[in-house]
Amino acid sequence: MKVTVIGMGRLGVPYLTALAELGHEALGLDINPETLEALQDGRCPFDEPGITDYIAKHTAAGRLRFTDSYDEAAAHGDVFFLAVPTPQREEAMTMDLSAVEDAIRALACRLTRPAVLIGKSSLPVGEGARLAALAADQAPEGVRLRVGWSPDFLREALSMETTLHPARLVLGTSDADRSVVESIARRVWAGWLEDGVVMLSTDFVTADLTKAAANAFLSTKISFANLIDDVCQAAGADSKTVATAMGLDPRIGPFGLTAGLGWGGSCLSKDIRALADRAQALGQSAAATFLSHVDYTNTTRRELAVTHAESILPGGLEGSVVALWGASYKPNVGDISDSPALDIALRMHRAGAEVRVHDPSVNDLVRRHHPELTVVDAPAEALAGAGVLIVATDWPRYTALDPASFADSTTRTVIDARRCLDPARWRAAGWDHQTLGAFRHHTALEA
Repeated sequence: MKVTVIGMGRLGVPYLTALAELGHEALGLDINPETLEALQDGRCPFDEPGITDYIAKHTAAGRLRFTDSYDEAAAHGDVFFLAVPTPQREEAMTMDLSAVEDAIRALACRLTRPAVLIGKSSLPVGEGARLAALAADQAPEGVRLRVGWSPDFLREALSMETTLHPARLVLGTSDADRSVVESIARRVWAGWLEDGVVMLSTDFVTADLTKAAANAFLSTKISFANLIDDVCQAAGADSKTVATAMGLDPRIGPFGLTAGLGWGGSCLSKDIRALADRAQALGQSAAATFLSHVDYTNTTRRELAVTHAESILPGGLEGSVVALWGASYKPNVGDISDSPALDIALRMHRAGAEVRVHDPSVNDLVRRHHPELTVVDAPAEALAGAGVLIVATDWPRYTALDPASFADSTTRTVIDARRCLDPARWRAAGWDHQTLGAFRHHTALEA
């Protein structure tokens, strides 16, 4: 089939290349000149493992093209997918849908034949039906535009793997359009369905909730692990063993149980906040309060890291130097969206510290957006004059480093905020290895 994907960001590019991998003739649309230039040169416009190889493969085979023309996009597609960003609104808990609305208007008015549009962008619960009505209203007279919404569940750093091998497919639409939209979706996703992937066909609001509920649950699990870590440290228990024991229970599983700095990125935070906002609007105050506390627990980990560093420095943060390894929100991605690592760097800078940052992937981004931070090109450079080292993103590069190789450094204390280092190895090399928040409980345990 001929498919068009609108929006060539972290969602749209892997989805488009996955559709090409399924054998479809795929056209990607983006109006950002830099993004389009990178894609037309055969490069992924952001740092994500594996995508460039797929772009090269399918561009060479003629199954993959890119454009900035809505006219070309509208003429190409048998089916259209919408993958533009829906960031959290400034000074609000819900999402900004302006890019979605603009893309719908730009596409719908150009259609000359009946079409199906399937949204992939994240939405606040209950918005799918409104956007479907907007699409139908914008289409020319006599042109039927049917709309479905299929929430996406990809994971950054694993976006190609999770897009090529989805755990499930969810499709929401109206009763009036279901037969046509579902028939088109099944044709597009035939390769996945033949491999046994389960497809759930439902209404708009239920589809919206499948994404919101999944991300809220993952967020809750991570925050719960951090709360239990606090209790373990206060009681003198080994939180790693507790987490391992919990994860061995098949009803729980190990993912998300490693205590640390908490989550970041462009999805979990905005999704849980939007769901809390909608729950409150629906009169579900218990759900809203619970979700807000999950979010609060996560954000307090960042302040904890700052307080921990301050407790180590003899004169506090003012005038001190802090080394920070990691600025991306998680390893193997070139993304600083709502990065806990970058957040604590900025908090410490505002408190008067010189923060020396190293990251294997996003140094240029940090330099561009935060010139107030000192960005260095090697982990050892970050240690120059630093009173404490914080490992804030668990890049494999950092776990592989030999702590003894920094014997000349004056820095002797490391806060392992991601629990990714080998404590025995670092202590044997003369470092004081501390896990995040451990400083708070020494007095309580001695008492």
